[in-house]
Formats: sequence, structure tokens, C-alpha cells
Amino acid sequence: MRKQVQKERCTKIKLEKCPRVCCLYDKVQLAAARMLNADPSVIQIECNIPLSPDDLNLPSETYTTDFVIHFSDGKIAVREAVFRSHLSRPSIAELLELSRRYWQQQGIDDWGIIIDKECTQNEAE
Repeated sequence: MRKQVQKERCTKIKLEKCPRVCCLYDKVQLAAARMLNADPSVIQIECNIPLSPDDLNLPSETYTTDFVIHFSDGKIAVREAVFRSHLSRPSIAELLELSRRYWQQQGIDDWGIIIDKECTQNEAE
């Protein structure tokens, strides 16, 4: 979950399973989008879906969820992409919890996070 208006660079890509061009704001989100696009059980991916601030008692800024995923068996899931190093930040934990509650109110219980792979010293070299 992130603010809808981003002041950072984005990578715009067209994915086979996404009806619109995806604007992806970090490496975790980009890797997750590619992974979901390659998953044969996924039939459609929606990126950066705006959340209604009224439903969450948020400030007037609009927040988005990273991915809404539609599976071939009819299930819908939500995933938020996060760097592992950011999970300890209280503000990130709060946003993730707000996202989870928002989607639960919308009737979607399959909510989760996608975390970047930790890089060991040997892999970095």
C-alpha cells in the first residue's frame, strides 16, 4: 500500500495479464508483477488499485494497493509488495494493516504480502 501520488520514478510495463500499463515503483513490485504474470493460475492482474479513504478513515490522500489478482478458479487475492527492511517501520506496518482491513471489508480474505529476497554477501559479489 502506498500513496497514489508518487514522487519517485516508476517503471511502466505492459503485462499480458494486466489490462492497463502497470506503473511499478520499486524492484519488489516489479519482480512481483513479473512473477504473477508468469503464474498459469493467474488470469488477470490489476496494479495500484485506489482505496477509498472514507472506508479507512485515512487523510484526504488516496492510497493504492499493489496488486489485485484474479485466479482461474474464480478466487480473488490481494498482495502488497514490501522490502523486508521496511517491515520494521511502524508506518509500513500500519499501512499494511489498513490495507488488510480494507480488503476484508470488501469481502476479500486472501490478503498477503510479497517480500523481497534477502541478498547474502556471496550473492551480492
